[in-house]
Amino acid sequence: MKFFRFLVVAALFWAIQCPAVSAQEVSVEGHGISREAAIHDALRQAVEQAVGTIVDSQTLVQNYMVLKDEVYTKSQGFVSDYSIITEKWLNGEVVIQARVTVDAQPNSNLMTKLQRLKMIDVGLRDPRIGVVIAEHYIRPIPDPAAETAIIDQLTEAGFRRMVDPGQLARIRKSDAIKTILNQGDIKTAVRQMTNEQLDYLIVGEAFAEYAGMDSGYNVISCRARVEARLIKVDTGEIIAAQGFHRGGIDITEFTAAKKSLHNAGKDAGKFFADKLLAYAANPEKGLQIKVVAINDYSIVNLLGRLLRQQPGITNAFLRDYQQGTAMFDVNYSGSPALLAEQLEGINELPVKVIEISNSVIVISMK
Repeated sequence: MKFFRFLVVAALFWAIQCPAVSAQEVSVEGHGISREAAIHDALRQAVEQAVGTIVDSQTLVQNYMVLKDEVYTKSQGFVSDYSIITEKWLNGEVVIQARVTVDAQPNSNLMTKLQRLKMIDVGLRDPRIGVVIAEHYIRPIPDPAAETAIIDQLTEAGFRRMVDPGQLARIRKSDAIKTILNQGDIKTAVRQMTNEQLDYLIVGEAFAEYAGMDSGYNVISCRARVEARLIKVDTGEIIAAQGFHRGGIDITEFTAAKKSLHNAGKDAGKFFADKLLAYAANPEKGLQIKVVAINDYSIVNLLGRLLRQQPGITNAFLRDYQQGTAMFDVNYSGSPALLAEQLEGINELPVKVIEISNSVIVISMK
């Protein structure tokens, strides 16, 4: 069974990398208040139509919406050629018939974007991501450059649910953030932030320092480093950690420092975007099932056996059982919502689902 699953996953990822169609020529009708608007509408529809054909041929993404507005708004960048067949005014708007060729090469901007959106939606369940970077240059910087650059890179990679930095104001100076930065009890600290509606948190510190001056060009050089971790909030798991060093120059010292922080943050953003996408590519996501108000170990033992029998679960491990609470680590290929539904359908035990997060299900026995 595991070998069969491996073959299926391998085939699906091969399909993603090697679409059968290298280009799509489609005929569309565009509408707009001007000729330019009508052409833009036609190109957008062409991208939607061509990509719909490609995506429908890939079993992995059936029933998932990957054609987001951000793809549409960049439609002209995905079109290699187009010609207008007819053009007329109708009911106060321009209507054109166009033949459009959409670039669907495996390495095209369109296909790369679709693959990323697909992995984010399916593999990471469209996560909410927060970024908290404490930045310093002689004194704390009120408008952080590294943090902004990280957010920009994640957004560019296709992550749409970036938490606004202003919404994270109350945790920036919290004891939980200080604990993480000081490499203390990260899991306990992260659990203190469960009410912040975060799935992943990138947290760290950034420092810039004066590096020198080029008197010949009258510019000042600064050097920055960013140290950050990518943490899965509901479990406290550290997905990745890395340091980044970059320089920046300008005619003023403070602006040079800001540029160096921005450059280091940009590298950090690319790194963490790649790590998140690599994490998404794992077809079996680790889930945790927390069982509360259970004081009979025989029930815990029975639940473990029943979990291993559920479709999509390859294994379940009892990690902790104390004071009426049991914690299971589960290898599961579906979503938490789907597994929660399966759990409530177990006939042998009266399971009640209390809470669901990105990768934790809390249950009790009715």
